[in-house]
Amino acid sequence: MDDAGPQLWQLVTSLAGRDNGQSYLVCKVGGDGFAELTDGDKRRVETPKRKNVRHLVWHPAIAAELAVKSRNGAQVKNSEVRDALRRLLEEVLPGSAEE
Repeated sequence: MDDAGPQLWQLVTSLAGRDNGQSYLVCKVGGDGFAELTDGDKRRVETPKRKNVRHLVWHPAIAAELAVKSRNGAQVKNSEVRDALRRLLEEVLPGSAEE
């Protein structure tokens, strides 16, 4: 999976920078080695964080409901991102859901 890079709406965690340890969902993947990340709170869907994919660890969890919604052309809401992020964090890292 390391060669493929992150997929849309996949759970990732920052490894570098002042957001080290922060979890996000990937809302856009660029071909230039960068991904745009959102947490639905500090980094909203409208203003995602741009981060080098080498500074991310990605988890096997993907927010399937958000992937389907965006694939169908519907707007993804920040509240949906927050809910999906909380749920995925609980699945992948039990007991560490960020509030």
